[in-house]
Amino acid sequence: MPKPLESGLHQLLQRAGKQRELLLDSGHGMVRIDLKSDNLALWQDTQASRDPSDNLLVACESHAGALSETKLTWVVGSAIRSTQIQTAAEGLSLLLQLGVSDAQAKVLKENSPGLGDGLTWAVYLDRHGWLSASPVPKPGELSEWLVA
Repeated sequence: MPKPLESGLHQLLQRAGKQRELLLDSGHGMVRIDLKSDNLALWQDTQASRDPSDNLLVACESHAGALSETKLTWVVGSAIRSTQIQTAAEGLSLLLQLGVSDAQAKVLKENSPGLGDGLTWAVYLDRHGWLSASPVPKPGELSEWLVA
């Protein structure tokens, strides 16, 4: 993992504290950064069955059609789709098409080190309708993250 990314992830874990969660008010919907070990492990397992070059997982209403033509939804019972993004801006543009507010996208960008640049992220709506995002550890990285 590149040093700036490692540093950004470490800072995120430190900010989340023992709860391993950040709740951020965008002013137009909450953003939740979920760093809980069980959820990170589930996303890691999900990513393992995907194209390794895909670096964005999204919980969508449908597997059918273009990714940009569906909407982000709650992870339970959803269609988990993956894609490759080259930059954070590209990922945020896609999330806006999927129904994320501009304010939520801005908060996510500010709190997702490595998005589109070295780290896979998983994004969905949680049961409260909040935008929820988790970084996805590569195989073998989860235990390293948990000691942060």
